[in-house]
Amino acid sequence: MGDRLAEIQRALDGFRMEDARELVEHELEENTSEAAYYLAAQAALSQGQRVEYLEKALELDPTHQGSLDELSNIKRPDKVAPEPAPALDSPPTHEPTHEPAGPRSFKLAPISKRFIAIVIDGFIVGIFSFALLFATGPFAALNQAMASADLDAINAAIAQFQSDALPVNLAVSAVYNVVLMRLFNGQTLGKMVFGLRVIKKNGRRVSVLDALLRNVLGYMVSQIFLLGYIWAFTDRENQAWHDKMAGTVVVVERLTVTQ
Repeated sequence: MGDRLAEIQRALDGFRMEDARELVEHELEENTSEAAYYLAAQAALSQGQRVEYLEKALELDPTHQGSLDELSNIKRPDKVAPEPAPALDSPPTHEPTHEPAGPRSFKLAPISKRFIAIVIDGFIVGIFSFALLFATGPFAALNQAMASADLDAINAAIAQFQSDALPVNLAVSAVYNVVLMRLFNGQTLGKMVFGLRVIKKNGRRVSVLDALLRNVLGYMVSQIFLLGYIWAFTDRENQAWHDKMAGTVVVVERLTVTQ
């Protein structure tokens, strides 16, 4: 694989679709090949464009297995609804009406791994929140009330501690998730353990606004009786409510494409 093709593959592996598309454009201008068209299909903006690139790859090499496999998956009759025959004067089109726009070249993450990743992240956030509470005073007031052996004072201290702990935990969770998702392109420490990544549905990386919407406001909505998380079990794309709000999906780290 040439240097630029390898660079395109690395961009795809990191879900840097805009970078991949730019590199593919330069590659196709200088060196048209079935490998370049195949990689272009992985970064395509729509399903129709993806089909077009795969067909161009097969024009150059009719035996290119990756392109054959992908076209077979896209056009497999058991996965699509029958379409009416086009009118004789209608121009041909590759854009299917039964599939959503945008490539589906990634694998959705299993719900079980997502759940364990959330538990790991929650544990880490809890440690940082505990340390911050310990350093800023609420623990001192609670310890003082415990030492007094006054039941009313203890109850009041516990209530105050809970009141102080909630905003601290929310703030730490927001900073942890947003900063890591931007630094590591859609990953937190928990997601790294299982090779999971949060991306936009169109394959692009999450922005700061996406991360804030998903991991702050979205998490608060999903935690209402855990309904937002339960929803993911019935959703076609395994999206919880916070994913719906931010337009994201959680996927398995993509493997290097075999040429």
